[in-house]
Amino acid sequence: MRALFAAALIAGAALLAPVSALARPDLIDAVITADGVTITEDDKPILFYRIKPADPATEPGRLNYVHPLYAPDGTVLTEDRPADHPHQRGLFWSWHQVRLGDRVVADGWFMKGLTFVVKKTNFATDRTGAGKLVLEVDWIVSSGPELVYVASEKTSVRVQPLKKGARRLDFETVIAPSVDGFSLGGSDDAKGYGGFSMRLIAPDRLVFGSQGKGVVPQVGPVTAGNAMGFAWPSQPGLSQWAVGLSCKVNGKPITQWILRKELSMQNCVWPGRAPVALVKGKPLKLETAVVVRPAAK
Repeated sequence: MRALFAAALIAGAALLAPVSALARPDLIDAVITADGVTITEDDKPILFYRIKPADPATEPGRLNYVHPLYAPDGTVLTEDRPADHPHQRGLFWSWHQVRLGDRVVADGWFMKGLTFVVKKTNFATDRTGAGKLVLEVDWIVSSGPELVYVASEKTSVRVQPLKKGARRLDFETVIAPSVDGFSLGGSDDAKGYGGFSMRLIAPDRLVFGSQGKGVVPQVGPVTAGNAMGFAWPSQPGLSQWAVGLSCKVNGKPITQWILRKELSMQNCVWPGRAPVALVKGKPLKLETAVVVRPAAK
């Protein structure tokens, strides 16, 4: 168990270390199709970013998320549409309360009344060898008699080449409201979950670490450091990788976490139960770093 906590702690600490590497500029590449974007390194898949729902007739809002996320050896680290929580989906950012004025007009978590239109997709590499995927997305509320364009989103995913066996992904999502009275809130209960979330494989086997010590999940939010590590036991059939996660909102680190040692997701909590208004001309910026690295032995 000590080694397992060490794996989680190392994964979390890796997010706080500076990352710099000069690499071949052609290592990271992307294949863009109508359904989504596959990002690769040396032709090995890193992630798939879904830009079109697999079933637009029944789930028009099931897009604009990452699944699968692969470890460097090809292990799939995320789940999509698990039987226990079919709405959970890889790496995703969503909120139960999408509000206009005092009304909840959509539930992005359950993908009810909200869908997205991916208007533009771009991918490029830089001199360090990192690849950057940029998507421009419209948020459309469909719960009323007419479609309402409520916000624009610009999400970028910067994918670093492998360095000492580890990979870092940096997400930046900027949400700009296009209407007055727009606000976002987490679940309307004591849990208050919402924001960037991960549905990892075998979540009931995970252990958690932050700030040099193990973290015990609770029903509600747990206060910890600004980085969290996740690891699985070293057993046949389980991942031999660890995952680190850190999140910021408008430059401020998030230190509230929903952690689940059960069949569910993991979440850095923002804004919590109480909705927060987004004002036109003042976009919201979410920054998230994900590190995948070999588990400590």
